[in-house]
Amino acid sequence: MRKIYEPGRSNILANNAIVATSQPLSSQEAINILKIGGNAVDAAIAASAVLSVVEPGSTGIGGDCFAIVKMENNKAISFNGSGINPKNADINFFKKNKISKIGLLSPHSVTIPGAVDAWYEMHKKFGKLDFEQLFISAEKYARDGFPVHEIEAYHWKKNEDKLKKNKITKEEFLTNYKAPKFASTYKNIKLANSLKIIGKKGAKGFYEGEIARDMVKSLSELGGTHTEEDFYNQNTIISDTIISEYKDNYINQCPPNGPGVIVLLMMKLLESFDWKNIPVLSAQRFHIQAEVTKVCFELKESVLGDPNFTNFNFQELMSKQSIDKILNKIRLDKVYSSTKSHVTSHPETVYLTIVDKDLNAVSFINSICHAFGSGICSKNTGVLFQNRGVNFRLEEGHPNCIDSNKRPLHTIIPGMLTNKNSETVMSYGVMGGQYQPIGQTHVLQNIFEFGMSMQEAIDTQRAFALNGKLIIEKSFSEPLIKDLSNLGHDLQLAEDAIGGGQGIIIDRKKGVLIGGSDPRKDGLAIGY
Repeated sequence: MRKIYEPGRSNILANNAIVATSQPLSSQEAINILKIGGNAVDAAIAASAVLSVVEPGSTGIGGDCFAIVKMENNKAISFNGSGINPKNADINFFKKNKISKIGLLSPHSVTIPGAVDAWYEMHKKFGKLDFEQLFISAEKYARDGFPVHEIEAYHWKKNEDKLKKNKITKEEFLTNYKAPKFASTYKNIKLANSLKIIGKKGAKGFYEGEIARDMVKSLSELGGTHTEEDFYNQNTIISDTIISEYKDNYINQCPPNGPGVIVLLMMKLLESFDWKNIPVLSAQRFHIQAEVTKVCFELKESVLGDPNFTNFNFQELMSKQSIDKILNKIRLDKVYSSTKSHVTSHPETVYLTIVDKDLNAVSFINSICHAFGSGICSKNTGVLFQNRGVNFRLEEGHPNCIDSNKRPLHTIIPGMLTNKNSETVMSYGVMGGQYQPIGQTHVLQNIFEFGMSMQEAIDTQRAFALNGKLIIEKSFSEPLIKDLSNLGHDLQLAEDAIGGGQGIIIDRKKGVLIGGSDPRKDGLAIGY
């Protein structure tokens, strides 16, 4: 139980359903959908549609999504809604045009948005309400306006100069060429019109017809290679999850091209240490996490990519021989150094999770990559494009080298825990770009090694080893900072906070749902 004399949030409890998202209007919409007869899938899509309007800095219909859906009497299913690269943008295109780096604001950073198709496929397989009904509130917020919340206003202001660099974006996503202020009302009528078309026509309304034509034209005018055929060819990959046993449960992740496998690998490595004698907020705990991160990111950045373009052996990576070999690189008294673990970019995202009255669970993550994506907006649709292509490498022979119709190595990963009876135990996820695998291990360890509640596990201080630095939150104590420095870590204070997160635990014995939502974001968990 949390110390009630310290600032913090209580866990949210409910008997029927809980939703947890990064924005209150989104959480409210999910609850509304559940109360009118929708299920967790309906609610997740509707909540994500609202987020695409009210959190444009992190998500939108111009981005991607991944989801794990676990209907109560079925196995967990992975939905990979990551976008393909344009057909004409292979490595030879970049060599021919002497492009050595994919710029964050370049049209070449824009992969085909995959989210809308994934929403449609999820609904087609599991949804109950009419697809159109799931877009009513999102359209209303876009058309009539919504109040800009605190954290979103902060990030909007922080990216004001970026949004000024594109003529259309400047007009659509700024108010009098300034970022909308906290508690001001913002609307995007062009986006409202697009949401209305998607609701009526489904995925075809986005990937074919007037919206697709406008997106292609807008990108082409900036030098993009995108075609209507590229949009038509976008498809969602529906598959089984990849799983690994953990304390009598199973961690479920989406297969590559997402990095969910890194969560499974990190948890196997972390289980090799004796946590009974390691305090939760100790230098030893964060040191071990950092070292595990580095050796796992070495593998992530050297062997993972789109499985349609590269061979990847999951069983071999997770074998005891492989685990022992990786563990040999970790020292309790020494910092491991490796440039091979350095990443191409460190983006942002949103995460939400829902468990309904039938205990159907959805773990769902949607993103436009970096803050406000590529900063490129389609002229007549209000669609702000992601820049997920910056996650590709321009290195021939690399598993994540850019290619035609290829999906980049992603960062966004939903998580889910099931038990040996194939029942959902916990649906959870952590935002924060490259931090996400580490964030998931933090949450899992906080609950199962250190006995925390869902909300406490999300609240607790975070550290993140990235590109040679150990990034820590400003809440770290001076003695802890000193101990980590003495171990040899090159420390860097996080500018704001590290990531965000949501989670729901299903306590079947007590017949109660337990939800938590990260105070690092604007959102909240709500139940009924």
